[in-house]
Amino acid sequence: MIIRRILGLIMFLTGLTLLVAALAGAYFSGDALAGLAESVSRSLVVASDSLDAAQNTLDLARSSISDVDGGLATAIDATAGAAQTLNDSRPLLDNVAAVTTQEVPEAIEGMQAALPNMIEVAGVIDATLTTLSSVGIDREIPLPFGGSIPLRFDLGIDYNPTTPFDESLRGFETSLVGLPESLRGLEDDLASTNANLASLSSDLTATSENLATINSRISDLGPLLDQYAALVAQVGAILDQVQAQLGSRLELIRLGVITLLIAIGLSQLAPIYLGWELLSGRRDPAPYPQPVLIPTDSAPVNDRATPADPSNTATLHQDSEDLSTANPGEDQHAQT
Repeated sequence: MIIRRILGLIMFLTGLTLLVAALAGAYFSGDALAGLAESVSRSLVVASDSLDAAQNTLDLARSSISDVDGGLATAIDATAGAAQTLNDSRPLLDNVAAVTTQEVPEAIEGMQAALPNMIEVAGVIDATLTTLSSVGIDREIPLPFGGSIPLRFDLGIDYNPTTPFDESLRGFETSLVGLPESLRGLEDDLASTNANLASLSSDLTATSENLATINSRISDLGPLLDQYAALVAQVGAILDQVQAQLGSRLELIRLGVITLLIAIGLSQLAPIYLGWELLSGRRDPAPYPQPVLIPTDSAPVNDRATPADPSNTATLHQDSEDLSTANPGEDQHAQT
């Protein structure tokens, strides 16, 4: 009996708890789902704004890549042209080095060898020109009848330099001292410059090739960014569609959840009723009634006791099935 009441108590409390929980869930699920809808809507708005920002970023990146592509193309042409120019300048530098370090010093040395004679000749020329410059007649011839006739004559040479010609040549000769050696000393520097130009030309050529490779790879990013932009646009359209359908879908879900919780709550009425009957003892079985033997007026045939006639035996009026369903508080009476 106690087990039946414990089970009834468990069933009653469990059913009652589920019923209360289902009704409370049906009551509060509307507000919860409304709050969820609002939160999801805000999240979708934030996601849509983020996608718009990503779209703008992709467009800016696409424009920047186009600008970089054009700049790199210009840099490639410039570096390639500079490398070609430097490479073409090397023969000219070789010729300049040959003239500067070989031909010009030899010519200066020839001039230095000829200058002493030129200085000597310049002295003679200077003295001759000075003498010729002083040759002339400047006098008056008196006449017998009075008066005079001026007589002026010169060679038309006016030579009176501040520095004599030979001294100028000596100063020029002095300035040429050491110049051939200095010019020959430039040979190593010009050779090093030529080698540096060759190295610089090679580096510029390699730089141009590397820039061309980088430019080709950057150019490949353009279609990829276009694909990303199209994907972002598709996702944005899907988010807009979801945001437009979110309210009706969540309202349908809210009604479905409320209906389901109410159905769950109503389904607990039977366990609650059954638990209450077990707890109150209405489901306890009644005791099985014993048959009552009633003696008759007939005398015994012999000394031995004869068994009672079954027809003279009465049983209880109600059968076991009625007894099992009867209330435990009602009395059971046997009838003969």
